[in-house]
Amino acid sequence: MASHSARYVLVGGGLASATAAENIRKHDPDGPILIIGSEPHAPYHRPPLSKEYLRGEAKAEDVLPVQPASWYADNKVTLLTGTKATGADTAAKSVTLESGDTVNYEKLLIATGSSPRSLDIPGMDGPNVRTLRTREDSEAIRAHLGQKLVLVGGGYIGVEVAADFVTKGGKATIIEPTDHLWSKFASPEYGAFLKKKMEAAGAEIILGDEVTEITLTGVKTKAGKTIDGDYVLVGVGVKPNLEFALAAGLDVDEKKNGILVNEFLETSAPDVWAAGDVAGFQDPVLGKRWRVEHWNNALWHGEIAGANMAGQHVAYDHVPNFFSDELDIHFELFGDPQGGKGGLFHGDPDSNRFDELYV
Repeated sequence: MASHSARYVLVGGGLASATAAENIRKHDPDGPILIIGSEPHAPYHRPPLSKEYLRGEAKAEDVLPVQPASWYADNKVTLLTGTKATGADTAAKSVTLESGDTVNYEKLLIATGSSPRSLDIPGMDGPNVRTLRTREDSEAIRAHLGQKLVLVGGGYIGVEVAADFVTKGGKATIIEPTDHLWSKFASPEYGAFLKKKMEAAGAEIILGDEVTEITLTGVKTKAGKTIDGDYVLVGVGVKPNLEFALAAGLDVDEKKNGILVNEFLETSAPDVWAAGDVAGFQDPVLGKRWRVEHWNNALWHGEIAGANMAGQHVAYDHVPNFFSDELDIHFELFGDPQGGKGGLFHGDPDSNRFDELYV
């Protein structure tokens, strides 16, 4: 076993860690930074994985990297990719790696992200089944463009990937157990608008039903339907990767809010911060503690955590913002995605340009 050290150790190889490293450098030009990531790649953007990169319209090097490859060496940032951190001793200020090696730190960031949820149904581990989280997932799904895809779940991933398939000459069927698409954050009126657009583009939308079995030729549903498909994508949400934080003995709400942090993204342990999908922060705008699983949140958290690790005192104060792109639609949501049920439309939904306001 070997021992390593860095002033700043960032556990998690995604956007939050990369942004934190960038902001550390703005305030500390010399302190060594080490990013530990379980994937074999440098930090990359995930939104293109369900959009232009999946469709094969953009090269990885053009849309995925958070920073150019040369940035890390130029800024004294060491990448330890393909490596899993398993726990930390916050008293001794050391991180343990899966290999048994340890890394000593002065300041620690936990940005371990999230993983796709699975389904406890027959066939989930079949060769024709995929979830979408990594670059490799996107590339595997891209290989089936032009075929028929069955999408389990009508959230962001389900709708975006279905749109990719019909845009590229394939077929797509979305199976969603609720009464409208994007039911966790959009109103029935917007869900109806989205359904109409998707169906006009050639997608099949099945609402109020759920998949009970995945077969080699498609899926079976609770209502007794058999839906044929060459490939099945399960998009039923994600769960935060909390194993590292739990092993480190931090205050964690496993059921809802993840790693508990204050307005400066500080955890219950000294000199330890958390950011991104795993961080349950107190939102001063909405007046509640919650976790946000979205690109903007990882970016903002990385900026704040990085600045504070380098000696600043910056509190979180952003208005939540979510976005999605499918077909010719660009959707943006500002505020609490679960704060309103229905609202006031401004504009004509049939014109494809409208706002929906709710309190």
